[in-house]
Amino acid sequence: MMPPKRIKYCRSLPPDVLSDLPDNVIDVILMCLPCKDAVRTSILSKKWRYHWCRLTKLTLDSSLWVTKKDLLSPTVKFTKIIYQLLPLHEGPITKFTLNIGFLESCPEIGNFVSFLSRKDIQHLVLHLSWKMLYKLPSSLFTCSQLRHLTLRNCLMLPPSAFQGFDMLTSLELCNVKISSVLLETLISHCPVLGQLVLNISDILSIIEINAPMLRSFDFRGDISSICLKNVPLLVKVSLVGDDMRAENLDFAKVFESCSALEHLYLDFFNTMFFDDYAEAPTRLPFALNSVKRFYLPHIMLADSHKLSFALFLIRSFPCLEYLEILVLSFLFSGYFSYFLDPQ
Repeated sequence: MMPPKRIKYCRSLPPDVLSDLPDNVIDVILMCLPCKDAVRTSILSKKWRYHWCRLTKLTLDSSLWVTKKDLLSPTVKFTKIIYQLLPLHEGPITKFTLNIGFLESCPEIGNFVSFLSRKDIQHLVLHLSWKMLYKLPSSLFTCSQLRHLTLRNCLMLPPSAFQGFDMLTSLELCNVKISSVLLETLISHCPVLGQLVLNISDILSIIEINAPMLRSFDFRGDISSICLKNVPLLVKVSLVGDDMRAENLDFAKVFESCSALEHLYLDFFNTMFFDDYAEAPTRLPFALNSVKRFYLPHIMLADSHKLSFALFLIRSFPCLEYLEILVLSFLFSGYFSYFLDPQ
């Protein structure tokens, strides 16, 4: 009897799964990777080669150029990499984040910002070196498609011909040196600005916020330098006072145009009161009937001046529904939350 014939199996090579992926799927994968790893995917296949060059969202930070065997200074290495990397990019860049806050000095980024201005940039984040304030190049103010702008550690001097960012909806400035007049002008020339974050400690004069579309405002600095002049749609406000004197506080001026305000966070822990300081008035000259939620952190029971200010504000919110207070003392620290009956 003849032995049974062996059945021959022909194993075909598996398809190249990576090369068969649609372009939009590859884009999603690349956008989830750090920039360094996205560039490395060029070795996977011909289809992946330089695919990262068409990414519309890029983040450049220390992970791109800092290694354990660095021989070049971080600043030199950053400059070398960024000017090798960006010329390879094709198409628009809608979102770009640059974080070089750790560098000893800020490298020249004028050509780089000019490059972005020609790429239809819409969302730009620049965290520059904290050891020096870098003067922003004039090309930044030609980015007419900007929707979101975040700047940290820089000097801002808009050119005289600057007409504002017509499409900007979100602006965040942290440790940015800019005059009060220029800051007022910048804000008022962003007609659709809806969110504003300011962390500026060296404001020397009053800033009038004129932003008819503004809905959210966060401020850290001298609260007495802020006047919410024209903010009819403003719903949410966070104010953290740093190194300010109580005699300069005028909440009637601060909340002059806040007819739609619903959420207020107010921290004046670092406000300086003196023994001869007069008590706060009973209430604001106008009622803020729209305020529903009020947060007061860092209130010390032994500080009668700050308690009087807290009561002064609470009385000015007749329709208040929720009150949260963080009480501090030498022996106790804790939150008190109250749901208030509007009746």
